[in-house]
Amino acid sequence: MRFSPKIYNLGKLRVVLVPEDRESVTVRVMIGTGSREETDKEAGSAHFLEHFVFKGTRKFPKMFDVNEAVEKVGGAFNAYTGSNEMGFWVKMDKSHVGLATEIVGQVVTEPVLPKEHFDKERGTILEELYMYEDRPDSKAAEECEKLLYGKTNMGRPIIGTVKSLKAMTVEQLRSYFEKWFVAENMVLGVVGDYGKDEEILEKIKKEFAPLLDEKKILPEKDKFSWDKQLEPRIKLISRKVEQAAIYMAFRGIKMTDERRFALELLNIIYGDGWMSRLMREVREERGWAYAIRSGADQFTDAGSLIVGAGLPKNKLKEAVELITEISVGLGGGNKWEIKENELQIAKDCFRGRLALTFDKPQEVLGSALEDTLFREKIYSPEEIMKNIEKVSMDDIRDLAKEIFRRENMSIAVVGDYKKLNFKI
Repeated sequence: MRFSPKIYNLGKLRVVLVPEDRESVTVRVMIGTGSREETDKEAGSAHFLEHFVFKGTRKFPKMFDVNEAVEKVGGAFNAYTGSNEMGFWVKMDKSHVGLATEIVGQVVTEPVLPKEHFDKERGTILEELYMYEDRPDSKAAEECEKLLYGKTNMGRPIIGTVKSLKAMTVEQLRSYFEKWFVAENMVLGVVGDYGKDEEILEKIKKEFAPLLDEKKILPEKDKFSWDKQLEPRIKLISRKVEQAAIYMAFRGIKMTDERRFALELLNIIYGDGWMSRLMREVREERGWAYAIRSGADQFTDAGSLIVGAGLPKNKLKEAVELITEISVGLGGGNKWEIKENELQIAKDCFRGRLALTFDKPQEVLGSALEDTLFREKIYSPEEIMKNIEKVSMDDIRDLAKEIFRRENMSIAVVGDYKKLNFKI
C-alpha cells in the first residue's frame, strides 16, 4: 500500500506531507495538549477553545465566516479534544488547498475569541454536558474513567464541570491558548494532491507566520502515574432506566509501549468485532446485549482497555460475572484462553482493517501526525504489519495476564438498582 510521508521543519513546527493521487486535500493540525493540561479551575478550557476558535479569526472575523468559507466550496471541517491532544482539520477539493491551509492556520494562530459570543457558546457547551449526563452510556463511561484514573487530571471529564464552565472567562481561554498553542507543541499535516512540496510549504509559511515567528517555550506537561489498586473499584449511579449501562475498564499500557501491537490483537479477540469473545458469548449466544464492545485507549504515560455494554436489568449479575470470567481467562488457565487459530484470525482481521484505514485520507494523516507528535517516528503500513506478525502466543497471553486482573478493574453501572450484587 502506497504511503510516502515527508517531514519538514519550519522552525519548531513539524510539517508532514503525504502525497496521494486523489481529488481532495485535507489539512490538519494536531496539538499536544488537552484536558489533562488544565487545573480544576480551568476544567473544560481546551474543549471550550476547540468550539470557540471557529467563531472568528483575524481574516474571518464574523461568527459564520469560517463556516461559510468552507461550505461555499463544498468542503468539510471539524475539530476534537481529548485528554492528550486536540485536532483541527479542513477537507476540500484540491483546487482549494490554499483556502484549506488558510482556515486551519487562522483558527490555531489568530482566533479572535469574541466576548459578544462567549455566553452563547457557554450555553451550547453546557447543553452538550447535560446531554452526556442524560445518556446512561455516556454517564457510565465518565464515572468509569473517574474510578480508573482517580482524582487526577486524567480522571476529570474532558468537557469540564458545570461549576468550571459557569465560571469560565474569555481571559482563561486566551491564557490556555497562549500557553499551549505553540509551534513546538504542534504537528501540521497535508494529505492529497496538494501540488509541489515547495509550493505548499510556502503557503504554510504564510498562513502560520504568527506561530513561526514566536519564540515561546513549551511548558512542562502533566505527569501521571498509577496509584496502588488492591481490589476492584465499583460505582452505581441509580436511575430509572430500562437497561443497565455498564463500563468496565482495566489498566493498560502507554502508547509508546512496543506491546501496543499485541494489544491491538488482544482487543480484536476480546471484544472488537463480530468474531470477538464478548460479542459471541454475551450478544449472540445469550442475547444479553444489542451493543457490547471493547476498545483500547493509549496516552503518553498510561492506557486502558475498556468494555461498554447495555444489558438487561435482570441479567446484570450473570453478564458481569461472565465478562469478568472471560477477561481473566484470556491469559490462560480456563476454557477462555486464547487459541492459536484466534491469534491468526486476529492478524488477518487487523491486516484488512489497516488497508481500509489507509484508504481514508483523514485516517492516513491522523496516523502520521500521532506518530510524529508522540512517537517521533512515522510507521508505514508495512512496518505496522511486520510488528503485528511478530506477536506470538506468549506475547499476547502474557499481556492478557498483566492487564486482565480482578484487582485491576474499575466498573461503573447506571441502572435501576439500589445496590449491586455481582461478584468479581
